[in-house]
Amino acid sequence: MQPHGTANFLNENGVEAQTVQKMWEGEDSIPELIQSGKLNFIINTPTKGKHESRDGFKIRRLAVESKIPCFTALDTVSALYEALEKGTKEEDLKPIDIGII
Repeated sequence: MQPHGTANFLNENGVEAQTVQKMWEGEDSIPELIQSGKLNFIINTPTKGKHESRDGFKIRRLAVESKIPCFTALDTVSALYEALEKGTKEEDLKPIDIGII
């Protein structure tokens, strides 16, 4: 299967990523992978709105309900990757107040 969308972007930028079947298709569908514990996190970038009938919405909701981190922006994934690459540990991180505008 040829990578698409987010997986394609990540593969082109040196981060190995695998495209999985849509929400309810075949073996290793997203719900099965989530329930199996095989996923450490999900990258799901919204493209056509946030309507609850769309697969992306269902994926993000299932991730939250299953307590699996779900990234919705590639700049956040890039920051995570950089932190992991540098060996940053959770105790090294300090929260900052970005304020409410």
